[in-house]
Amino acid sequence: MKRSSALLARKRSGSSAAAFTLIELVFTMGLIALLLGIGLGAVASLDLGAHAAVGLVQNTLRQANNWAVARRAPARVRIDPAQGTIRAEGLDVIGTWHFEKMPPRGAFGLDGNVFGAELVDDGYIGKALTFRGMPAGARYEVDVRDDPAYNLTTGFQVHCALRPEKVAQGLVLRLGDALGIDVTSGLGLRAFFGAQRYDELGNPRPASKPSLSTPDGVLRPDRWNRVIVSYDRSELIVLVEGIVVARLPEEADVIAVDGPLVLGGGSRPWAGSIDSLVISAVGEEDAVQLPEGSSFAADSPREIAFAAGGGLDRSIHAEPVALYVELGSGERIKVQVNLFGTVE
Repeated sequence: MKRSSALLARKRSGSSAAAFTLIELVFTMGLIALLLGIGLGAVASLDLGAHAAVGLVQNTLRQANNWAVARRAPARVRIDPAQGTIRAEGLDVIGTWHFEKMPPRGAFGLDGNVFGAELVDDGYIGKALTFRGMPAGARYEVDVRDDPAYNLTTGFQVHCALRPEKVAQGLVLRLGDALGIDVTSGLGLRAFFGAQRYDELGNPRPASKPSLSTPDGVLRPDRWNRVIVSYDRSELIVLVEGIVVARLPEEADVIAVDGPLVLGGGSRPWAGSIDSLVISAVGEEDAVQLPEGSSFAADSPREIAFAAGGGLDRSIHAEPVALYVELGSGERIKVQVNLFGTVE
């Protein structure tokens, strides 16, 4: 009898425990359902596409910064508030020559041929190519017309070291009709490029050659001068020893390279030497379109320029640059690029 009573008590105890566990389970499921209902409602109210716009903008800015760091070359981001697009651009080296042997050997298999010019031992680094005292037509010529890398449509940059050894004008560099650099009779520089413009239907039409001349005397005679000629579809710039000596605002594409790269040449070769030639072309990524429901603020900058190494170009940006993404809800989100190129 006692044994039966004890067994009955255990059964009742187990039933109570089971019933209590079931109540807990029902209560817990109710809480989960309540929380899910609230959470799903909150998620449904979020405009995830619009908020993703901020991430797209930050990623494009970081892409340009990384480009400037990795290649140690300028890069920039172009913003079109009207179209709601943002695009990263940067420089790719497409040719390098150091003139250490005859015939000079260039990077990427671009060796070329020498006609009348010679090497001298006292170059900017090692030896250099000289035209002083050479016969008419003395030049170094490289056929690059079939090289797809020589697409200068969106811009270019030419680095070189020049040493005038006589106060006289002459041709320094030609890249077909797409690009040219000369030394003037007053030891100045002249640079030009072939512009490509379009009519209202998008068809190419003939255009003039934008030309830029520096003041006389920017080149020091009988000394090496580091020269940069740069164009980025917004302005043509000439720098000597890192200082901007002339600039020309211009917005146009560059025509196709239709001839060889020629150093020197002409009926009266330039009386000087050249060394450490580097040619770069501006490459660009596909434009990124902001998602529907987001846009750039009308006062957003049209471009953000990074200097070689990754920081902001201080000649253009004296302080951090901010741009704003506006969402359909009316929220205005700030994206900032600091002076050292970091993106917040």
